[in-house]
Amino acid sequence: MKQFDEPVREVLLVGLSHKTAAVDIRECYSLSGDDAVRFMSEARRAGVEEIVYVATCNRVEVYAASRNTERAVKTLMELLAHVSSIPEKQSESFMYRKYSRDAVTHLLSVASSLDSMVVGENEILGQLKASYAAAVRAKMTGPVLNRLFHQAFRTAKRVRTETDIVRNPLSVAFIAVELAQKIFDDVSRRKGLLIGAGEMGELILRYFVKQGMKDIVIVNRSLANAERIASEIFPDARVLPLSEVLQAASEADVIVSSVSSRDFVLTEHMARNIMRARGGHPLFIIDIAVPRNIDPRVSGISDVFLYNIDDLKSISEENRKSRERATEIAMKMVEEDARGFMEWHDGLVIVPAISIIQKKFEEIRKRELARYRRKKLKHLSREDFQIVEELTSQIMTKTLHNPIANLKETVKGMRGHGGRTIEDAVRMVMEMFKDENAKK
Repeated sequence: MKQFDEPVREVLLVGLSHKTAAVDIRECYSLSGDDAVRFMSEARRAGVEEIVYVATCNRVEVYAASRNTERAVKTLMELLAHVSSIPEKQSESFMYRKYSRDAVTHLLSVASSLDSMVVGENEILGQLKASYAAAVRAKMTGPVLNRLFHQAFRTAKRVRTETDIVRNPLSVAFIAVELAQKIFDDVSRRKGLLIGAGEMGELILRYFVKQGMKDIVIVNRSLANAERIASEIFPDARVLPLSEVLQAASEADVIVSSVSSRDFVLTEHMARNIMRARGGHPLFIIDIAVPRNIDPRVSGISDVFLYNIDDLKSISEENRKSRERATEIAMKMVEEDARGFMEWHDGLVIVPAISIIQKKFEEIRKRELARYRRKKLKHLSREDFQIVEELTSQIMTKTLHNPIANLKETVKGMRGHGGRTIEDAVRMVMEMFKDENAKK
């Protein structure tokens, strides 16, 4: 019974994401490099047995495995409050906690980009792998989180290869850049202009860079915001005030506008002057602002390709049904793999218990056989007695088969949120096999 004095390490998660907190909140919890390692080290010293710290632009999540989940969560919340300078009570509105299968399912969903701002994006898997690798190098992981993260990587690969999640993106930003690709064979050689430095502008900039575009200008009312996203994503981008938009537009091939403005940023008259200055070279404009930034009459100018937010939404709608089907299929894969992980995890308790039960029955079988061998079966030859041994072994195996199978089935659905239900169930079963003589 000694091995059941403590529960198996339970998987748990504490975190926040773009779904629960704005970027100005998320960045307070974001750590990198040595700071992240120090955070994990402090958690380990406080009794958290295994830990992986994950920080991306859209989330900060701490995955852990601990025998005492309540103490582990308390430790992590205190450490996060310390690094962020945000009181723990204040964080309750945006910080989530997940345990056991919920935590496992969440990680598998994150790795598969099903929980991303842009479903199907590629960055998150690489970020998770980097975070896990950093934790491994710092010796912060163990058998539970090692198994869990490798399962998450396998699930992500399965989702990407067996569904259309990656092939049918619905992101407005992605579709905007894809449209530019149709107009220009090689977007990387074109000049890009980003009007506005908000959340959508940041996404567009990321896609520009991803496509290899090297000449990018950002115009915005607030130069500080434009400089911030430029420094984070593409330091070589030029930043100009919104008042210089006409000159910047004259030099651009691809314009994406998402600035808040009551008036048109580009009028029909301005666009005609721009096209004269360009000598008739085609201009691709995407207006994703509401109200619109670009005078819709600009679309009547030769060699100007203008799309607004409704155009992009209608394009994305063409892929919506296939994306929904892909997401449903992907979530089934995640659930299936999460179930498989939990069966392995539950086995950390069940397998030793089964071993003890089998050992107990084997001891009884051998003891009784030895007693009968000395008295009632002493006339049997060695070969005949071996047959009796094989028979009793087979009887024992078949007798235990159903009880052991039932034990496995019983505990499958018993894993609670941070509880010890399975351990308690196994302990109860083990009470049946106590050696009363051992007490004497």
